[in-house]
Amino acid sequence: MPNARKLAAHSIWLTAISSRVETPQTLRRNVMGLSFPGPLGLAAGFDKHGTLFSCLAPLGFGFAEIGSVIPLPEQQRSLGLDRVVSHLSKNIRPHSIPLGVSISMNRTTHPEKMVNDYMICMEKLWEFADYITLNLGVRAGPDLHQPEFRATLLTLLAAAKDKQVLMAAESGRVCPVVVKIDQNRGDTNNLLSCVRDYAFNGLILSGDEHIHDKKEVLANLQRVLNKMRDSMPVISVGGVRTPQDVVDRLSTGVSLVQIYSGLVEAGPLLPRRINAYLSNFGVVNQI
Repeated sequence: MPNARKLAAHSIWLTAISSRVETPQTLRRNVMGLSFPGPLGLAAGFDKHGTLFSCLAPLGFGFAEIGSVIPLPEQQRSLGLDRVVSHLSKNIRPHSIPLGVSISMNRTTHPEKMVNDYMICMEKLWEFADYITLNLGVRAGPDLHQPEFRATLLTLLAAAKDKQVLMAAESGRVCPVVVKIDQNRGDTNNLLSCVRDYAFNGLILSGDEHIHDKKEVLANLQRVLNKMRDSMPVISVGGVRTPQDVVDRLSTGVSLVQIYSGLVEAGPLLPRRINAYLSNFGVVNQI
């Protein structure tokens, strides 16, 4: 996948330079207080450091998430927080599409200090991101999906909420905070309750790439939406490869959809095809 991702990234550059597509106005939607030209976004992990971000709107993406960003550089994982901040500081706001930044922790960080890694990233990225994602699904440290680490999870969520309030007061700008979980790991129901109790601005639900039965994927999404009871918007990621996949996800009631593997497999024209399909299908605003 790494080599395939690099080839896909190169084709994105070439396609963005040679052509530009306008996302149909009917696909525009407001989520988390942000305006999204369309419901299709690029998932974190593809553009780890934001170097492709300027190319994504011309391809038809309605938003993009970079990262996951960690405080210190790690070989084959991340260039580290300072390099990402240096790059983002050259991109003048407002962005053409919302920029999400996924944050995480270093592998060498002791579990008792992992919250500090998230807070450092959150503070330094606040002025550059349109929203920040707490990525709970990384395998660099304690699996926060598991019951034995519930105290650590609650400490992180509480610290992130306090940091959000503090940074908003200090900067005069509200930056939505989103929590990303993997529905295939741990007790999802209990985890969702914890996230909902802290009243974050959104939830990214991943893990569908491991499920081959599309009906099961949609049923899982519906269960999560019922659990959250409209307390926050849900973003679906994983296993999205076709325009119909996007329609199916939106039809459950999720607000936005992210792709990764589908882009690698189908190439940079996929977002354009998806947007055309959504427009022809009659998907407008909130489906």
